[in-house]
Amino acid sequence: MKGRGRPRPPFFLYTCCMIRFPSRLASCAVLLGFGMLCAPSAWATLWKCTDGDGRITYTNDRASTKGMRCEALRDLPYLDATPAPSAPAAASPSNFPRVSPGEQRQRDDLRRRILEEEKAAENQRLQETQRALQTASPERAAELKAQAERQRRNLEAIERELQRLR
Repeated sequence: MKGRGRPRPPFFLYTCCMIRFPSRLASCAVLLGFGMLCAPSAWATLWKCTDGDGRITYTNDRASTKGMRCEALRDLPYLDATPAPSAPAAASPSNFPRVSPGEQRQRDDLRRRILEEEKAAENQRLQETQRALQTASPERAAELKAQAERQRRNLEAIERELQRLR
């Protein structure tokens, strides 16, 4: 039968829908009807029942709670899934201290100078570590490699800070 007629649907659909319900419309109607039958259970009345020992049971089947004191729960609270809008950013007060552009430039220059000094010192330490690594014993070499890698990361971090200033 290959190559002729319509392609066959997957086995489950074929057995459930095509044999018992030859028409697609009929199978869709059956599925829709089944879905509508299941929907009312979502709107069933919920009961809060307390037994003789004080244990609380929540159920939608009142018949299964014989001998318990039950009360119907009507309007259950729910959480709103939409987040509350965030408040706008507060404006700085008029008496908030302001820095003049000249003073800010001086602060930036001082920060840049400090970072460049730190970079030079870290670079010097890295070179010393690399020289020590060349003559180190195998036991000490692993420690010096870790130290050199840490110094390289420090240099990269200082360089990133300098890039932010420019």
